[in-house]
Amino acid sequence: PMTASNEDISAVSAADNPPPLTEEPFGTAAAVDSKGDQTEAHVVPVVSEPFIQGLVILPPRQKACTPEIDATAMVALPPLRAEEPVASIRAALAEVVGYAHLTKYRLVVEKRMEKPSNGASNKKGNFSSGANKDWESDKVVSEYTLKDAMVTISPSVKTLEIDNCGGKEESKRDELILDEYGDLTVLLPLLKTEDKQGEGNGKESEKDSVEAKHLDASHFAIRVVLEKYDLAAARDHVVRVRQLLMGNAPHVRSLMPDDEEGGTLPETAKVENGENDAMDKAEGDKSIKEPIANVKKEEELKAKEELAKILPKYPSNYDLSLSKATTGGDLADFYFLACGEETTLLHLRKEMSGSDQIDNKGDLSVDENCDKANSVKKSNRNKKNKKNKNSSSADAEASNKKELGDDHSNLVETERLLYQLNSTTNITCTIRLSGYHAPPAHRRILGDLAYFEAALPGGSNIHITAFSLGFYINRSTSSRFDPTPAKDPCYSHALLDCLLQKSKQLRFAWLDALSASKERAELLRTKSLTEDSFASLFRPAISGFSNNSSGSGSGGGIMIPAPSTFTPRVDSILVRPPWIVNMPFANDVDASKSNMDGKKLSTWDHEKMHEWNAARAEEELTQTFGMDVRGGGLRDWNEELQSAREMPVETLPERIERARLIHKVMSDFGDAALAGVKSIFDGYITPMNPNEPTRAHVFLHNNIFFSRAVDAGLETFKICQGDSAARKSASRDAHNMGVLHRLDIPGLHTLATVLVDYMGTRFVCQSIVPGILYGEKAHTLTYGAVEALSELQYDEDMHKLLESSIGEGCMVATRKIPVYPLTDEKMLYIKNHRSTPLASAEEKAECKGEDAKKNTITSCGPVEMKGIVGSDKRKYVLDCTRLTPRDANWVPKLHGGTGYWEDKLDDTNEVVPPSLNDDEWIMCVLRPELVTQYAEMKINNFLQERALKMKQASEDSKEVRNSEVSQDAAVGGITDTTDESKVEDKNKNVGESKDNLANAEEEYIRSLQYNVNVFLPSLRSIETIDKDAYDQLHKDEEEARELARHLWDTVMPALTKDIRLSSGNGLQIPADGKSLTEFIHQRGINCRYFGRLAELAQKEEQDDVAAEKAMENKDARLKLQRYKMPLSWLELLECEMVARAAKHVLDSYMREQGGVASAQPAQTIASFLSALVSIGEESAAETEIRMSNLRDALDEDDMNALTMCGAGGNGDAVRATVRGRADVWADIEREVGRRYRYTLCLYNGSNTKVKDALKNRALFTPLLRRICQRTGIRLVGKKYDVGGKCVCGGANSTSGRLTYSYPIAPVDILDILPLIKHAAAVSGETFVPCPFYGSAGSPSLHVLLSDAKAMYEHGHAHMNAGNLSLALEFSQEAASLYQRVVETPLHSQISRCLKLISAAHFHGDDHAHSIASAAKYLAVSVSLGGFDCAEALNAHISMANSLLTAGRVKQGLKHLRAMQFLMELMTGPNYSEISSTYYKIGAQYYECGRVDDALRFYKLAAACTNDDRMIGCIISRSTAMALVRVGKFKEAYEIEKKAYQSYTAFLGDEHDATKASLNAVMQFMQLAVEQGKVKAVQEQKLTEQKAADAVADQIIKADEDADEGKKKKKKSKKKKKKPAAVAAQDSEQSD
Repeated sequence: PMTASNEDISAVSAADNPPPLTEEPFGTAAAVDSKGDQTEAHVVPVVSEPFIQGLVILPPRQKACTPEIDATAMVALPPLRAEEPVASIRAALAEVVGYAHLTKYRLVVEKRMEKPSNGASNKKGNFSSGANKDWESDKVVSEYTLKDAMVTISPSVKTLEIDNCGGKEESKRDELILDEYGDLTVLLPLLKTEDKQGEGNGKESEKDSVEAKHLDASHFAIRVVLEKYDLAAARDHVVRVRQLLMGNAPHVRSLMPDDEEGGTLPETAKVENGENDAMDKAEGDKSIKEPIANVKKEEELKAKEELAKILPKYPSNYDLSLSKATTGGDLADFYFLACGEETTLLHLRKEMSGSDQIDNKGDLSVDENCDKANSVKKSNRNKKNKKNKNSSSADAEASNKKELGDDHSNLVETERLLYQLNSTTNITCTIRLSGYHAPPAHRRILGDLAYFEAALPGGSNIHITAFSLGFYINRSTSSRFDPTPAKDPCYSHALLDCLLQKSKQLRFAWLDALSASKERAELLRTKSLTEDSFASLFRPAISGFSNNSSGSGSGGGIMIPAPSTFTPRVDSILVRPPWIVNMPFANDVDASKSNMDGKKLSTWDHEKMHEWNAARAEEELTQTFGMDVRGGGLRDWNEELQSAREMPVETLPERIERARLIHKVMSDFGDAALAGVKSIFDGYITPMNPNEPTRAHVFLHNNIFFSRAVDAGLETFKICQGDSAARKSASRDAHNMGVLHRLDIPGLHTLATVLVDYMGTRFVCQSIVPGILYGEKAHTLTYGAVEALSELQYDEDMHKLLESSIGEGCMVATRKIPVYPLTDEKMLYIKNHRSTPLASAEEKAECKGEDAKKNTITSCGPVEMKGIVGSDKRKYVLDCTRLTPRDANWVPKLHGGTGYWEDKLDDTNEVVPPSLNDDEWIMCVLRPELVTQYAEMKINNFLQERALKMKQASEDSKEVRNSEVSQDAAVGGITDTTDESKVEDKNKNVGESKDNLANAEEEYIRSLQYNVNVFLPSLRSIETIDKDAYDQLHKDEEEARELARHLWDTVMPALTKDIRLSSGNGLQIPADGKSLTEFIHQRGINCRYFGRLAELAQKEEQDDVAAEKAMENKDARLKLQRYKMPLSWLELLECEMVARAAKHVLDSYMREQGGVASAQPAQTIASFLSALVSIGEESAAETEIRMSNLRDALDEDDMNALTMCGAGGNGDAVRATVRGRADVWADIEREVGRRYRYTLCLYNGSNTKVKDALKNRALFTPLLRRICQRTGIRLVGKKYDVGGKCVCGGANSTSGRLTYSYPIAPVDILDILPLIKHAAAVSGETFVPCPFYGSAGSPSLHVLLSDAKAMYEHGHAHMNAGNLSLALEFSQEAASLYQRVVETPLHSQISRCLKLISAAHFHGDDHAHSIASAAKYLAVSVSLGGFDCAEALNAHISMANSLLTAGRVKQGLKHLRAMQFLMELMTGPNYSEISSTYYKIGAQYYECGRVDDALRFYKLAAACTNDDRMIGCIISRSTAMALVRVGKFKEAYEIEKKAYQSYTAFLGDEHDATKASLNAVMQFMQLAVEQGKVKAVQEQKLTEQKAADAVADQIIKADEDADEGKKKKKKSKKKKKKPAAVAAQDSEQSD
């Protein structure tokens, strides 16, 4: 659709081929439509669409006596398609100066009397024509909204006067109205008629080919006609004016793409859908002459010299390993390092610490008065404009010679300029409802709609009356009500024009805002053309200015007001809020200080970041908590979802439309559920059962059912008890609902389900089954039971549906179970302890007696699952908590478990519980991936055995046949009839055997289905009821045990072995906890086996240590293996265990004492995090010494001054005492021992069980990152002293005092976000943080479009087969299909498609497209998961490989450095790929001749752990070669010698690599010997020279001593010859 931005309008130019109706991400929409379904022709032929050109927008209609309007007030429209929506034209006008403040109007088509000149409509609009009033000279108030403006009634409202006969309106209507929900096709009949009259008979041959030309509409115009307001329209108009004044001033003067204001856009602006200069730089950046293949040697050497000059130069004392940030907790420069922009950071610090500091004169303090602030802003902006104009040509030339990143200060200066421009566009003018609103009855009947109060710049307050024709200033004051018009009422149909007439200061501010908005739009436009997609994310990420997001909606009709409170800038570019936020700046001075080394801000000023805003308070009080109260009623989420699922799927367009609608409903449901949870936490929603305890409260809001995931009591039928089991059960139910949603089974309906975790409480949000709230008559329970003492219901139709869906799709077996599944003891316990009387169904069960308990039913699914037929006659499935069997490894051995945990239990272990009797473990089930893999293994074995038997049978039959033939030959032959009968018998036997084999296969596959109701407690035994069912149950339990044994004995040891051999088999070790979870889930391993995997890793590490010691002792009994166990594997496992256990412990802290800690969570969370990232607690003396060395840190008195303390008396509403470090770690160790049955070895240094070999391997920064991600905590980016001692408060935090904590203080906690888990999310998606004010993670939702999935899988298959062209085609089509559904490129499936596209281009040696696709892949990955997610790391790898292969070394090194930082931050310094990354960087420096720099990186690579000892050999050899080039032969010899020893040990003496290393050792040794000889000769000569010099010095000294002696003798002789009188005189003088 048309937008007002010049970039987008330029794409809709006067070309012959307009863009497709549906915007496609990669220009492959036509390919997808034509190749995705060959039998359908659903693509609209765009070449047949006519273009309408020459249309103009005329200002609001005036009364008849008004002079003719000035042509400069017209707004010319670019050529438009006939299908252009009218709504897009209105959206474009919302950004045009003079029209943006209009909201209540309609567009009509009228005929122009004269055809205007070509350029008349392209000039700036002038909206004043005289100088009768002072405001007219400012030329800022539109005179077309004043008293002469015609205000009409909407024609649709006029239809109220037409009776049923109708027809009168059509005869009287003399204007063509453009319906807001229609398009421009209504103009085609009018234009064709006009075209026919104008052309005459000369062009009859073209009248039927309208698509081949443009339609001339210059004789017509679109007129803006103002309409009268009602109360809702008046309020919407005020909201629009607020948006304009809060940073969204319009900047567009004309909508023509070739207008003088906007200029002609370059070709790069026309690249489709985000295609930026990544590809253009790959093809056109010729100024940096990097090494190019196939060139002459002279040119190659010259290119290497040029490359050596432009590669980054690091200071000699610079820490290349970035250990301060990765392990030291210095997160102030997180975003610089995560993007590989450390050279930019160094350059900025060098600039700001030197003489050329950034000018800080533009400090925009919000406390200054309006006039002074505006004058300062205007002068600064004029200076900027002048500077920009003078240097525009130079900058344009420089942009062609170097990349944007080379101008290091450009990034910060851009954000600073945006800050100043946004501050200018944000006008201090508050508009709010007056205290006199609503109008009294006697004023309502006079036409008053509302009263508003406006605080104008300069401090004056005015009161405004809104009536049906517009707005005027009344006579009311703060103490007197008088709504009559003032002496100068300043009437206008538009509120903004009313205010502009009144305030001269507001007019000046509005003019400045218009100018600043234009400059801002030009700046953003320039950046969009010069920055690639990733740079456009990096620049906002490093910004600390919170208001720089305002105005970013320009171009799409969506206005983003400047926030009056702190909103992280990075939130505007990422889908999910990151855990780390750049230090917020209150002004320019803070921004300058933040980049100076040694002067970083240690905290941020909260008060300066939150401004007074009446509109914000008004919106908070009038919010509807997710409900659309003006939409005509509450949304029926269930009906929308089920109707969307039942849409037709015969054609591809129908399937796309169905998937799009399902995705939208699910996304909106997630947003509404999140808003509902927020309103429940705030206490706005009343529970449906207020008389019951709070834990049992349920809520109905916005047609969504909310309940807490807690054990509500004994009345509900369930298998397990306890809150922990209830939380786990809710998670399992949501997961299984997602499985059924992705299966997309016709006839089986599921509810929209969302889980929200916030402040330790988990809420279950579900859509409502039709009729379930209106009693049993409105719905029917056909499967399972609701009450605990009721019998299980059974329906044949529901059972068949479940067998065909869950049974076949999820391999769930059908088994007999008792009608009353609970044991008599359990039922008696429930009767005695229940809080409600028996229900009618339970009374009937009592009357049936014991015979009823012997009945059985067949069930397919978990016993607690329920099947309900709603009032809409659809079949729904609820409480599907298991689709796989319970894990027998977590079942007590006494109850049928494998007993593995009990057998290995150590009696001395105090943190691991001795028993597995825990209700939470009842919900522990096996992974479906494990079930699938085990079934595939058994099927393969079955097929192999069957093939072997068939082969043996074939051989036996062949022998029998040969023997029969020989016998017949001996007898003399057989008759023909006998032959025919035998052939028929053989054919019959062959057919029967095939049928038997098919039946055997089907029966065997059916036997692989698993009973999901095994090992459940309190279930009635079926032994006395049905013996066969009892025997089958024993077989099912044995199958479940075999599956659990397979997991323990085979799968996990095999995974550990693969991890050890990862460097050789190409397996990439997970880089963080999230990727680790996905990795083991793909192997069929649950997260509760982290402890088991860690034990296996410890054993492998111990074997490596023993082998190394044996090699040192020359013990041949243990052989040193080539591949070592990666140390990062154990570190990552323990880090994830601690993070997950910490989340549960912190949730328990938040819930205790009725959730008192959640009222002021900052103190609890800060102390908790401080305890986690430390190794001990500080003493009082240590704290005093540390505080004395800090200047700007907050002390305890500052903390207490932040909030009220000492109130509440001794009531339990006062925040509880904060725990110390020892208590926190004790709780975490117990939780790890209970949840993972493991004892920590790397963390909690006070633990005496920690071995010396495992010390100093705790990953505190990765642990802090992972805990924040799993709990929704957001921290300010600053330096945190992790790994040292902490201050947690402990017993000092009494009476609600806010106690100082270290290294993380309460003021460092920026926010705490809710975590949401959507049942319709993509497979593997778990809880993700989402803001209450944004989208609930909708990009992670699964796309129910099998065509897109098939396209992607085909592309992947072709990629593996080497068919690059087909892989590229299929992946592009898959990406396009996904985007047509989700309507945004930000989706995880699209990210995978981009990765495949980039790989296809890379392997096809198409470097330009490979770089462009990799850049898109990186940008989408970062937008989805943040700058430090595993996908972003993989994208950096792809980007670096593409750039280095294309010869763009400098850019490639940036991504290599980003990779190195992210790997150390996420996984620690022992990650296996870090060494290879250092080596790659060093190799690039070595190739261009920078040997010293290469050596620095080679040494870092050698210092890192290498899992493959051969990689260590390669690094050693490269290091030795670099040392040789700098003349250090002895060091090279020593290093090469070690490499030779490793080659000999692992490859043998005859291997080529060993021989080459031996040759190098001999050469280096010879060179070292020769160098030693030369050095010895030089030293001997130097020694001799020194000796000669010493002798000479002695001789000279002896001569000097002799001369001195002679002089003394002469002096003494002279003294002796003095007369006595002279001597006496000398003595007197001396006295």
